[in-house]
Amino acid sequence: MKKQLIGTGICLAILVAAGFFFLQRGGLAAGVQGVLSGEVLLIDAGHGGIDGGAESGRGVCEKSINLAIAQEVKTLAQQAGWQVVMTRETDEGLYKENGGTIRSKKTQDLKARRDMIQNMRPEAAVSIHLNSFREDPSVKGAQAFYPDSGGEEEVLSESRRLAECLQKKVSSAAADDGHRTALGKSDVFLFREVTCPISIIECGFLSNPEEAELLRSSEYQRKIAEAIFEGIMEFSGKEPRKNIKLIDSGQD
Repeated sequence: MKKQLIGTGICLAILVAAGFFFLQRGGLAAGVQGVLSGEVLLIDAGHGGIDGGAESGRGVCEKSINLAIAQEVKTLAQQAGWQVVMTRETDEGLYKENGGTIRSKKTQDLKARRDMIQNMRPEAAVSIHLNSFREDPSVKGAQAFYPDSGGEEEVLSESRRLAECLQKKVSSAAADDGHRTALGKSDVFLFREVTCPISIIECGFLSNPEEAELLRSSEYQRKIAEAIFEGIMEFSGKEPRKNIKLIDSGQD
């Protein structure tokens, strides 16, 4: 019995030493850098679960594209040293399955997202969405929003700056006509009782057939994700690493 215990102890000591050596050599350092030294970035993939969000003429749901773009942003941000928190990473809403009507579940979902942002107080919170305007299918392009009330003046000012950085970068990536500027809003649930810089970025219009087709493409989703990431980095004042680039899996 004693020999078994001694043997187990030696094995554990070797594993701990090996793990420490691996960390020292940088094997895991890159993976944990964001947790150890990075500021918190919260990424909210809009909608999910029973709430599909906007829908294209071909039946493509907003929620899936939001999540795909958000996951790409997460990868880039973690590589840059951020500690990333996602409101969701699967096709699920933030509500109880037995939470009542669809309307009450959607309210639960929005409240859960807002509470997460308020409680975590990240350096920045970015909520990713898509737009729709069926009255005029020709409308396209990105639109960023920021809260213009409901928080301290400094937080509101920083929210506007975040939205302006996102607007500039995503509009450029989306190759729209660049006529839009970031807009302030007060009637958005996530913008109530603002405790940190926050912006909603609508990455394009599913009601526009050409833009909807682009948004379905994983290549275009990566392009938009990179633009969002660049906007976040410009807002934060940090320099992105030169070699940060998402790897194309070759699957669309």
